Amino acid sequence: MIHKLRNALTKTRAQRDAPLQIAPAVHSMDAIGLLLGRGDKTMVRGMKASALGRRLLEERHDILAVVSNRDHLRTLPEGSLGREYCRFAEENELFPEVLAKIVREARVDTGGFVPESTPEAAYLHDRFRDLHDLWHILTGYGTDMAGEWGIIAFQCRQVGYRSMAIMAFGNVLRHSFPTRPDLLRTWYHGSRRGARARFLLAEDWERLLPMPLEDVRQQLGIEPLPAYRAWNYPESVVARAAA
Repeated sequence: MIHKLRNALTKTRAQRDAPLQIAPAVHSMDAIGLLLGRGDKTMVRGMKASALGRRLLEERHDILAVVSNRDHLRTLPEGSLGREYCRFAEENELFPEVLAKIVREARVDTGGFVPESTPEAAYLHDRFRDLHDLWHILTGYGTDMAGEWGIIAFQCRQVGYRSMAIMAFGNVLRHSFPTRPDLLRTWYHGSRRGARARFLLAEDWERLLPMPLEDVRQQLGIEPLPAYRAWNYPESVVARAAA
């Protein structure tokens, strides 16, 4: 336990020095996860609660192959979830296969998977990662840091991801006062929306991608996005992280 605590503190300090880099965030999240929990049981239980979820889990359905196939996504109807997601990915240059590669490289010591996990949990963490940006479109949150914290709150409430919630909420608190208490409201709304939506890991995304975005939101219980103010790290933080 002492070793895990020391490791978590070390990795968290490194992440604070590079808040915009993915690898330090992965290392910090994994270290805190080993100490406080990652929501593995919640993910597995949520999948096994439905026939579809059990089938996806048994077959190890490859969602990355689906959401990274932009040639197919471009053929979907205007206004559909898949078409809007493809536009978002290309405009922001946020490609799921690139994120997957970076995260796997960050976890090279554990074979590219979350450490100390069962095969089921390891698969679900990958599925959770690969759907992140698609859920940006579903929830309406932007790619600014306030929007990222909103969707992280949504996701963490869905799967009980304590380590990710603690790490992200610590940043929310640190930057909320004295001038941006609205960041706390963004977090609260994201968490509440996540609690009220259906369990998204177990949904049939290939069926949902061609559907109109608003129809998908209604079907999945995604509440309308409360107004929130965008926020990003100050330029001084960005410059220090890039140095």
